[in-house]
Amino acid sequence: MSGTTVTETEAGSGGAVRATTIVDCDVHPLIGDVADLRPFMSSRAARRVFGEQVQVYARDPNRSPHPTSGLRLDARTPSGGAPGSDPAFALEQWIDRYEIAAAILIPVQAGIVIPWGDEDTGVEFLRAMNRYFLERWTGLDPRYRVTISVSPYNVPAAVAEIERYADTPGVAGVFIPAAGVGLGRSHYYPLYEAAQRYGMPIVLHPTGAEGNLAEAPRLAGGLPDSYPERHAMLLQPGQAILASMIFGGIFERFPSLSLVLSEYGTTWAAPMAWRMDNAWEQGDRSLAALPKPPSEYVNRNVRFTTQPLDEPPEAAMLGEFLELLDAGRTLMFSSDYPHWDTDEPRYILNSRLPAELRRRIAVETALECFGDRLGLTAA
Repeated sequence: MSGTTVTETEAGSGGAVRATTIVDCDVHPLIGDVADLRPFMSSRAARRVFGEQVQVYARDPNRSPHPTSGLRLDARTPSGGAPGSDPAFALEQWIDRYEIAAAILIPVQAGIVIPWGDEDTGVEFLRAMNRYFLERWTGLDPRYRVTISVSPYNVPAAVAEIERYADTPGVAGVFIPAAGVGLGRSHYYPLYEAAQRYGMPIVLHPTGAEGNLAEAPRLAGGLPDSYPERHAMLLQPGQAILASMIFGGIFERFPSLSLVLSEYGTTWAAPMAWRMDNAWEQGDRSLAALPKPPSEYVNRNVRFTTQPLDEPPEAAMLGEFLELLDAGRTLMFSSDYPHWDTDEPRYILNSRLPAELRRRIAVETALECFGDRLGLTAA
């Protein structure tokens, strides 16, 4: 690997994690005015998108009111812009302040295209987003590492985008805004093959469309009545994604493919793996077409992120869940900056997580998952 050096902890592998050892696997860049994408789009697509006002967010704000629009009020830019819309200010407030070695950018605004009927315009919109973030964010500072957004509907276009940016510095992986097409379907095979070929992890993350917009993943029980209900249920899309990809044989067909499930929670993952193993064991294995128990694919191919970190009533319980998850192998730190529930790195790593897991969660598992795409050198 080349680039920034990742240092040791202050007191060895069991000591407090120094900020320069941190890879933040979930930072959200925002386009405060989506009209800024106009220069990156054809006149036809720009007219299609900007003929009327386009929302900044994927969710419908009338469905379930969201506290502070989901963003930190103190993260508004010096010019009064939306939190996360100024890469220089984000450096000052977050990256420099906590000496983040690498920040993986997940542009959740890509979820805007999920209900669009004009597939070609959606593809062009996502392509414009990628150009925008590569130019404005990774072009500003190499610590920013963007996941390129690709269409969940037009797989040939998604493959072309992967091939376009496979060797581009600053590209960390592939973000698919999850829609109504099951991620274990053969529909996605060419996309997964391209991602595996170029060593680009697939990153999945809630967009705001879940349980909210047409063509988006649904939540059990129908439309949620409130934001807390919806937020508590976000583990459901994560579980559905995991089961679809495992039982769809994705990791048997593409054994080197990495999947990152970000912000879906973690404490459900181990019981979910047990449940899948039990179903595989008791059912007809030939129907599942899996030669190995599902939990083996989870341990080998799937990684989770810390935010939102579940907080049981007794601190010791969290350690037990992390042990069941094999967190030293499967869990990576994430902050969710600049959302309202951002996790402060040093507090989470040094006060909430067991000492023996800190360096693994802070940096080592991310290095193993994203490799050279982080631009870091392991000390």
